[in-house]
Amino acid sequence: MPQRQQHCMLLHGLISTPAEFSAMRAPLAQRGIQLHTPVLPGYSYTKNMQPRRWQDWLAEGEQLLADTVSDGQAITLGGLCIGSILALALAAEHPGRVNKLVLLSPTLYYDGWGLSRWRWMRQLGYLPGLRRWLGTPEREPYGVKNPQIRKWIARELEKQAVSAAGAAKLPLWAVHEAERLIAHTKRQLHRIDARSLILHAREDEVTSLRSPEYLVAKLGENRTRFIILENSYHMVTLDNDRQLVNREIADFMLAKPDIHTITANNPTFNLMQGNQACQQP
Repeated sequence: MPQRQQHCMLLHGLISTPAEFSAMRAPLAQRGIQLHTPVLPGYSYTKNMQPRRWQDWLAEGEQLLADTVSDGQAITLGGLCIGSILALALAAEHPGRVNKLVLLSPTLYYDGWGLSRWRWMRQLGYLPGLRRWLGTPEREPYGVKNPQIRKWIARELEKQAVSAAGAAKLPLWAVHEAERLIAHTKRQLHRIDARSLILHAREDEVTSLRSPEYLVAKLGENRTRFIILENSYHMVTLDNDRQLVNREIADFMLAKPDIHTITANNPTFNLMQGNQACQQP
């Protein structure tokens, strides 16, 4: 009897586009997983964007879930960077519609090695009347360790205002609203009962391992599979570990429930090891 098709919805990063997931659709489809990568008005990149509140992003996500998931059914929901934080917030609000979470480079703290030492000064730009007009330009390494992919992203940003790795300039109003969303979501984590997969690069230049480690502690080690990627930066869906990312997502979605109780921090961890560990006293 053919296996029922699985559905996975991933939300892209802040003021970016679904192109972040362009290398994932075919590999997941080969495993029987249909990938949904929606555009959220006010959150996804468009020209001449107007400021929106994080509550607006959440409302758009809630409508998306209502339109996509039938009553009595649940979906695997996730995202990249702030998209993963938005997914967590939705899972807390609608636990019956989300049965699994896929969290890619979840960003709770802007403390990565690639950020400017003057990043604390962004707080000054949050003042009323300023945050709408100020922004931070994207710069190398563009979230990518692979030098060839990094050159490709640089060429894209020379020609247009957005690439597969995100916008050329991130408006401060969006960063401010993202930090407000983070604060809200951290207060709601206790409401989440979905099993979670976290994939995070050790050398993430945007956010350190502090973010996923915080999530493991709050979501529960027995309900979280945590994998540290050793050959990527922030954009794990485009970088050197992208094939591993695709494989782990598919394995997580298709695995039997007992395997999900294993917490992994090693990219060589596999399902066979998971079965053995589950059988140990």
